[in-house]
Amino acid sequence: MKSESTLQNVLNFTKIEHTAFSLPLILTGAWMGAGNRFPSTTVMVLVVVAAVGARVFGMAMNRVFDRHIDRLNPRTAGRELPSGKMTVSMAMAIAFGGLMVYMSACWILGGWCLMLSPIPLVPLLAYSLLKRFTPLCHFGIGLCLALAPLGAYVAAAGHPGFSAAVVLFSGFVFFWLSGADIVYALMDVDNDRLNDIHSLPAWLGVSGALRVAAGIHLLAWFILAGVVRIMGGGPAAWMALATAAVFLGLMYVPAIPLPKRFFPISTIAGIAGSVAPMIA
Repeated sequence: MKSESTLQNVLNFTKIEHTAFSLPLILTGAWMGAGNRFPSTTVMVLVVVAAVGARVFGMAMNRVFDRHIDRLNPRTAGRELPSGKMTVSMAMAIAFGGLMVYMSACWILGGWCLMLSPIPLVPLLAYSLLKRFTPLCHFGIGLCLALAPLGAYVAAAGHPGFSAAVVLFSGFVFFWLSGADIVYALMDVDNDRLNDIHSLPAWLGVSGALRVAAGIHLLAWFILAGVVRIMGGGPAAWMALATAAVFLGLMYVPAIPLPKRFFPISTIAGIAGSVAPMIA
C-alpha cells in the first residue's frame, strides 16, 4: 500500500495527463515547421517527450517554490508538499528527472533544438516567482506555453527561421493562457490579498480583472483570426475560429463555476484555436 500511495502522490504531483492541455499547440507548431504537414513520427515523438519533460520540470519547481504559499491557501494546502505527503528532496528529484527527459529529447533532436534548449527553462523556473513581485505574474505562465509551438517549429523545420504564421500563433497562445490564468486566479483573490500575493484580481478586484482578461482574450482571438487569414483559411478554419470564440466567451458566464471556466472550457478554446491553422 505504501508504494501505491507513493506512486499516487507522484502522479498527482506531476499531473502528466495535463500535458494534453499543451499538445494541440505543440502539434500545430510542428505542423507549421514541417511546411503545413506533420513531420516524421520520430520528430513528433521526441517533441512530445520534450514537452512532457519540460512540463514536469516546470510543475515540480513551481510546487517547490510555492510550498509555503500553498500552505496558507485552503484550496492548495492539501497538495503533496504543504501537506507533507511528499518531501522536498523527492520533489527536486522529480524536477531533475523531468529536466533530464527534456534535455535528452533535445540532444537527440540535435542542431538548433539543442542549442536553444536552455531558453524555455528560464521562464519555467521563474514564472512561479513572479507572484511575489508583480500582478502581471499571469503573463509568465503565458510565456512558458507560448514558447512550446516555437520549439516544435524548430524541431520540425530544423532552424529558427520562424514564419509570420507561427509567430502570430505563439502570440495567440500567450494571450489565451495569460487571460485564462487571470480567470483562474479569481478563486484565490481573498487569500492573495490576505497573504500579500500579487495577482490582477487582488490588485484590480474581480470585475476589473475580468475586464482585463476579456480584453486579452479578445486580442488573442483577433491574432488567431490573423493566422487563419494569412494561411488562406476556408470555412472549416473559420468554424474552428468561431468555436474558439464561443468557448472564450463562456469563460465569462457567471453561472459557470470558476474551476470549469479554466478547465475544460478554456482548454477547449485553446484546442479549437490550435486546430484552426491546421485546417485552414
